[in-house]
Amino acid sequence: MKRYNSSSSSRKRFLDPTTLSIAVDQILHHAAAEQVRVALLGGYALQIYGSDRLTGDVDVVADRAIEALSPIKPLSFGGYTTEAPNGTPVDIVLRDAHYRSLYEEALDHAEVLEGIPIVTLEYLPAMKMAAGRRKDLADFEWLVIESGVNIRRAKQIVVRHLGPYAGDEFDSLVAEAKWEAKRRK
Repeated sequence: MKRYNSSSSSRKRFLDPTTLSIAVDQILHHAAAEQVRVALLGGYALQIYGSDRLTGDVDVVADRAIEALSPIKPLSFGGYTTEAPNGTPVDIVLRDAHYRSLYEEALDHAEVLEGIPIVTLEYLPAMKMAAGRRKDLADFEWLVIESGVNIRRAKQIVVRHLGPYAGDEFDSLVAEAKWEAKRRK
């Protein structure tokens, strides 16, 4: 089942929550069968937390590869892209040297929401900062303004895993997000 627009376009099609939920159930089934620890992160995780962010894939952090979900291509930051049995694109994040401790700790502290292991809100800002893409900065803004994340706890995680200068950047990003939110009102 193809989930992307035609090959003449590089834009992904956004997926409905039902399709994403089915893919997550399939991923969790394979992970459990292989005793691989996983937790959801990314756009669908944000949706579960209440964001209106759309996504065209499912992102999970794992403690090792899920053999039943064969790699299609490697991720530049560690891990691989694959597909769930229902055809949904999946990024299996397996961090190596850079930020490995952040992702391992986030996996250790994952919570279960709606039956899905999911990275907690406090770890997501650090992960968004580490990724640094435009959509990650928009997600960061939603996290600090709308999600109810514990800002102090999130900053502690940023400093512990990304360093003290990242803590200063975190403060700047939080101040900017608050300013933007106030300006829009």
